[in-house]
Amino acid sequence: MAVLVPVAFAPDWVEWICAEFGRRDPILSHSLVSIGIGATLVALVYGIVARDAHGGGLVWLTYASHWPADFITGRKPTWPGGPSVGLLLYTHPKADVLLESVVVVVCWAIYVRSLPPVRRRLLPLLLPAGLIAMQVVFAALQVDRIKDPLHRAVDTLFP
Repeated sequence: MAVLVPVAFAPDWVEWICAEFGRRDPILSHSLVSIGIGATLVALVYGIVARDAHGGGLVWLTYASHWPADFITGRKPTWPGGPSVGLLLYTHPKADVLLESVVVVVCWAIYVRSLPPVRRRLLPLLLPAGLIAMQVVFAALQVDRIKDPLHRAVDTLFP
């Protein structure tokens, strides 16, 4: 189901689109409320267009999985006026790259087993390597950003 990868990043797309219109508010894209609304809308559209209720459920779960993943790696809002929560794994780039690389390899192993043997060649092998390389670059770009006072305070409390 090719739609799952873009759906997994849908809250980020919402955030980028809102930013283009001058609205930089993570509650609009990453709060539990917005995740629930977005997941439901995208799943309904997929289910109706594809005439596939089961696929719509997978789309909903994929969209909704963005929030727990962000909870682990960063700090995200819960609801309007509610607290922002998260484990801030991005403040520990080596641990983040390691964990996300393991996730990539496990997901890739599941995916590649779904392919017929004739299609399990070079291209599927390049997929996890490319994703892990992107994660390393992303972590390197984050190093300067994570040195703000909030992250330093968290690192002091949770070394």
